[in-house]
Amino acid sequence: MRQKYRWTISEADERAAAGLAAAIGVPPLVGRLLVARGLTEPEAARSFLSAGPEQFHDPFLMKGMAAAAARIRRAIDEGEHIRVYGDYDADGVTSTALMTRLLRKLGARFDTYIPHRSREGYGLNVGAIDLAAEAGVQLLITVDNGISAVDQIAYAKERGIDVVVTDHHEAPPTLPDAAVALVNPKQPDCTYPFKGLSGAGVAFKLAHALLGEPDLSLADLAAIGIVADLMPLTGENRAIVKLGLAEMNRRPSPGVKALSAVCGAEPGRLSSGRIAFGLAPRLNAGGRLAEADGAVRLLVAEDDEEAERLALSLDQLNQERQQLVDDTLLEAEAAWQWRVAANGGMPLPVIVLAGEGWNAGIAGLVASKLVERYYRPTVILAHDPETGKCKGSARSIDGFDLYAALRECADEMEHFGGHQAAAGMTIRMDRVPSLETKLAALAEAWLSPEDWTPKKKADLLCEASELTLEAAEQLTALEPYGNGNPTPRLVLREAAVADAKSMGKEGKHLRALLAQSGRRIEAVGFGFGEEAGRLGGSGTVDVLGELAINEWNGSRRVQFMLQDWRPASLPVLDRRQERDWVEAVRALADAAPLFVLSASGQAIARLEKAAVGTSGAALYAEGEQFASRKAEQAEETPPYARGSGGARLALVGLPDGAEALDGLRLALQGCAPLEEIHLFVEDSRSAAEDAARFALPTREQFGEVYAMFRRQSNWIDAPDGFLRQVADRTGWPLAAVRMMQEIFDELGFLKMNRSSVQVVANPPRRPLDESERYRKAQRRAEAAALAEMSFPNLQAWLRQLANA
Repeated sequence: MRQKYRWTISEADERAAAGLAAAIGVPPLVGRLLVARGLTEPEAARSFLSAGPEQFHDPFLMKGMAAAAARIRRAIDEGEHIRVYGDYDADGVTSTALMTRLLRKLGARFDTYIPHRSREGYGLNVGAIDLAAEAGVQLLITVDNGISAVDQIAYAKERGIDVVVTDHHEAPPTLPDAAVALVNPKQPDCTYPFKGLSGAGVAFKLAHALLGEPDLSLADLAAIGIVADLMPLTGENRAIVKLGLAEMNRRPSPGVKALSAVCGAEPGRLSSGRIAFGLAPRLNAGGRLAEADGAVRLLVAEDDEEAERLALSLDQLNQERQQLVDDTLLEAEAAWQWRVAANGGMPLPVIVLAGEGWNAGIAGLVASKLVERYYRPTVILAHDPETGKCKGSARSIDGFDLYAALRECADEMEHFGGHQAAAGMTIRMDRVPSLETKLAALAEAWLSPEDWTPKKKADLLCEASELTLEAAEQLTALEPYGNGNPTPRLVLREAAVADAKSMGKEGKHLRALLAQSGRRIEAVGFGFGEEAGRLGGSGTVDVLGELAINEWNGSRRVQFMLQDWRPASLPVLDRRQERDWVEAVRALADAAPLFVLSASGQAIARLEKAAVGTSGAALYAEGEQFASRKAEQAEETPPYARGSGGARLALVGLPDGAEALDGLRLALQGCAPLEEIHLFVEDSRSAAEDAARFALPTREQFGEVYAMFRRQSNWIDAPDGFLRQVADRTGWPLAAVRMMQEIFDELGFLKMNRSSVQVVANPPRRPLDESERYRKAQRRAEAAALAEMSFPNLQAWLRQLANA
């Protein structure tokens, strides 16, 4: 199993955590989590946990808010025709719905307009402005768009339409100065304290400004927009979402109630997770595949029957969207694999794909899935051959600012907008290769080797005894969870796997029992079904995941929701009993890249004859060669092409001598990190035969033999006869006695020539391991002893060697 993520584990100050928990009256586990997330002061922690209206900032601190509110009030007072110009994603439709509710309250004369995703694309366009002018619109209020629409707003002014922009996207260098007001906390010189609002969040602040106080009946729509647009659930956003959830659970609007029902959400128990994975995809489905107006009508519906009908329609569109995403993903993956093959098998640092017939409305979803699978910045474009243009979306990885990168490539595109993690663009098909080249160069320049492996930050290192139902209930104090305030991730180290089984349809999921210090906890891993065998055979493991409560038939129990795992120590698998070891090695090579090492040239020859080397295995007969090639590959392969996880090694036979042992030691240390070792044996030679080939005398036995030399005269003639006498008296093989003589010679205790040996009188004292010959004999003896070593000891020896 390849560990999917790089883990970083926060180190909470235990004393500070205990003090904080006591000061604000929360359980110790909650105190530890607050400290781990940087909330060390009681006031900050209380503010985070309470998250109420007192955290709302004065809306007029936002640059442009006073001018926007004044122009809208004038339009209402004078009965002007106002048009709310929205966007087709969930944040855009909730922004539009929020403005609809607001303007109804204020008695305005208004209507709404949302551009069609595939026909018009994102943001203001000239055609829509012409329609507004023809309809007699005098004031256009953009929500969740407009900050980049310099030319379009200038055109609207020419047509006699004033424009108030409310947006939250990154501000470009040139702003639309033809607008009567720009409301965006990210624009230059805006001193508003919180910059993380979504489009619906900015609309909520506009409502606050126009009404003179925050209207919590609008917080439900703002909350949906904030969560759906993956805005950070910190600061003002956290307060809006917490209050909005309370509003939805106490007094849900007909639209929210109907949408929750088709998602299967239990009444009164809507959460930020349900918004993200239930409500938001359905609100997005309309804009992706049809018109977004249906989602707006649902959210502002005042009749339950109408709301139910609109919710069912969105649910059906969402099902169609899911199938379309699956189909497009298959095509995109095939196109990507072709691109990799065309590049000599070397993956590129970015994925940029354009497909004819693809739907621009699902481009972002497909891009997200490719990022999840291949972890590199991804652009998916729908190509229209009639116009030669492409419209699409991009998604990024941590460390790569997508919006900044697109600004560097602005001359390649007709239009683009977005933020660090996601963006949309329009580009001509003939400029797509150039965009890919530029983005690839930026990715290589901006990202470090570590950035190419996804990471998960864990909040705490826990003991199994802490993972209780009570603890899971205590953690709800930190809700709502989402971007910027994720569900607490915990790491449990060195847990024994008591049971691991696949479950669910086609065995795609995993259920296991983890045990530590007498405490057991059930672990569930969605999508981990194939790992059941490896998890169960790994001995002790480290696991990363979240604590959850499983409710079924009135009972409640705690579960550990697995997100990643790794063996607590290097897995060494004993496969020496497999008769057809060549076929076993081939199966390993077919499954994933593999290194094969054997001190036996004959074993390597058998593998080469069986063409195992063409199945993804690299074969080595020398450890030095193996380690050297691994180092070369590390230099030759760019970090984005290496993948996560370490090397898999098949070791065929144990070292049978000093040189082979040196080679193995060099190989194991040179190819770190190792993911696992599979141990095979080339022939059926018994362990006793291996061990009997050589043993190393003890230091006392060396001393005994040296004393025999000393008892002779200074010169020993016919030394071979003397060596045989020593062998007979000690019981050591003649070869071993001859080796001891050579070691004494190397250390200066003896002087040897062809026909005699001189015993050196009073030589300086020197330890045996100063002799290279002795050290080589030690390694040779170590290699011989491996053959009779128990497998647990052999595992420990190989692990120690690999980690040295």
